[in-house]
Amino acid sequence: MAKSMDQTENIIIGIDGGGTGCRVAIANSGGKIIGEGRAGPANPTNNAQNALANLLEAIEQARKSARLTRTDLAKAAAFAGLAGVRDDKTARLIADGLPFENLRVVEDTVTSVTGALAAENGSVAPIGTGSFLARRTKDGTKYLGGWGFMLGDDASGAWLGHQLLRQTVLCVEGVENHTGLTLETLAGYDGDARNIYDFCNRATPAEFGKLAPKIVAGATGGDKTATGLMQAGADYILRALSALGYAEGEALCLSGGLGPHYKTYLPPQYRAAVIKAKGSALDGALLLAAGLRV
Repeated sequence: MAKSMDQTENIIIGIDGGGTGCRVAIANSGGKIIGEGRAGPANPTNNAQNALANLLEAIEQARKSARLTRTDLAKAAAFAGLAGVRDDKTARLIADGLPFENLRVVEDTVTSVTGALAAENGSVAPIGTGSFLARRTKDGTKYLGGWGFMLGDDASGAWLGHQLLRQTVLCVEGVENHTGLTLETLAGYDGDARNIYDFCNRATPAEFGKLAPKIVAGATGGDKTATGLMQAGADYILRALSALGYAEGEALCLSGGLGPHYKTYLPPQYRAAVIKAKGSALDGALLLAAGLRV
């Protein structure tokens, strides 16, 4: 039996969406998760209607898991952090398509930083399919990056995958020397660089990102190509932190699916400052959803 409204008046909903997938969590007034859902990519920049469809699927999964009625769901306070929401028009488009009366839609930078640092100061490098960096101080929060695959997302999974394919083609042409990773990658395209060309002309960031685990594993095994790519990503993180005004010794959180893997490639003083994320972007969304009830 679905819960009655007097039991659900303080329900909060957190939504996290990126280029690889989206997650939804429903929590009660005590903060306990009572329902969860997952679906496909939810970056509206890439495909707004597909993003909406995936968000609705994840929301419906979570609603059923929490045994809520659709009326209960509509009355809940919801907060969504989505990759690619860089303007009010996009935020409204998504908000209008979701079944909530009390909803705020923002870029996932906000929810990622909130989840990772909670109320504390420090710098965050959330790196998954995409990437951005942020630094929170007593004067506020500064953001850097988050421009998407075509203009940025350096060090991200999509960036790593794309760089690997570029390197593989250079090896095929004799400009660079093959390593085990580039040979393995080429074999995955039937040994034909033209197949890599075809893939790159149609691939989404998420599809490029699927190559990232091979790079991480290859670097762990000492592959020169993989190690070089991971170091290049780490060097970008260092430059970005400098641009944000990062001061040595400040807390540094490497979050997301790839962020923690870059720790090994940072200088000792940065490695010493790395802290574990206090929560995920979804946790941040729930915290911010609770604030909508105030």
